[in-house]
Amino acid sequence: MSVQKRWDLFCHVVDNLGDIGFAWRLARQLVAEQAQQVRLFLDDFAAFAHICPQVQPKAAEQTIAGVQIVQWARQSQATPGDVVIELFGCNLSEAYIAQIAKARIPPVWLNLEHLSAEGWVDHHHLKPSPQPGGIVKHFFYPGFTAETGGLLRERGLTQQRDAWQMQPAARRIALRTLGLPPPPEHALTVLLFSYARPQLDGWLSAMAADPRPTALWVCPGPSLQAISAWLDMDLLNGQVTSRGSLTICAVPYVAQERFDELLWAADVCIVRGEDSFVRAQWAAKPFIWHIYPQEDGAHHRKIDAFLDRYLADAERELRDAVIHLWAAWNRGLDLAPAWTGFIDHLPALRRHAASWARQLEARPDLATQLVDAVARLRGERTTVPVANKG
Repeated sequence: MSVQKRWDLFCHVVDNLGDIGFAWRLARQLVAEQAQQVRLFLDDFAAFAHICPQVQPKAAEQTIAGVQIVQWARQSQATPGDVVIELFGCNLSEAYIAQIAKARIPPVWLNLEHLSAEGWVDHHHLKPSPQPGGIVKHFFYPGFTAETGGLLRERGLTQQRDAWQMQPAARRIALRTLGLPPPPEHALTVLLFSYARPQLDGWLSAMAADPRPTALWVCPGPSLQAISAWLDMDLLNGQVTSRGSLTICAVPYVAQERFDELLWAADVCIVRGEDSFVRAQWAAKPFIWHIYPQEDGAHHRKIDAFLDRYLADAERELRDAVIHLWAAWNRGLDLAPAWTGFIDHLPALRRHAASWARQLEARPDLATQLVDAVARLRGERTTVPVANKG
């Protein structure tokens, strides 16, 4: 059992749900599985409420699932915990950093970075970053190799997934409680949770004209607006409509712990950002990752690096089908031809996704590695006299 420590996690809500989704999942896991005390500082309670309905948006502090949730501005009066985690390079207040510098035993201070499959991540994981005043911050990189910090995965998640998928009644109950009607018989089910992108019309028209029925479950966001424009109607949360072979369901926001069930129920998952990208992989389903776009094109390098790892053992035709669709989706190209090629390989894609998930499951989860890294860094620090911060 790890020694209990006081953890301060900080998260700017930049990607609306991706950043806070990761932060909330990590905070709960540290409490529930690692027996740690966690204080989570957030700057957008309204966005947080989309995935955590219990939150009171106007409360300055509150405790949910054993995690103390605190408004961002209150860090200025806070005494730092034993561990300080900056998520995704968010900037702490000068007052809080000054308190870190004054601490008799400095906290372990980590900058937990965005997930990437790029090779350089292996060499930067847990590297120190000296700060003014003699303080040292370390980088912590999630990743897909033994040299990185791994991926968030709750204890027993894969067993829960497998048991759920073996019970057809569980799928029907989950869809009903999520406000989704049963899909048409033999329908392809597609979950859409993406950023805004152009040229959805051709893809939607192709699914509507396909002899095989498709049920498209659309999460709230810009994609729903684009689909509403194609339908020439305002598709409201919980509403269902059809065009040809295509049935479109507007999925309302769901609590984070229920989102996995949507992934498990779908045949294909189109996901975005950080948290749902990883959850689609744990779902062991064929998926498309709509990465957060960056002006310098760095997101394309991140996609290429991931696909190199993900498709390393794939057959040539399957590899080409995945690369073609991912490129079309992330570069705003016509989706219809790439989608057809992708769906034609669906059985092989399912087998590949399951094999990939098993590979990832063989490595320790991120929360466990994070706690272990903190213990090592704290142990190293306690063997050295505290530096003069004058």
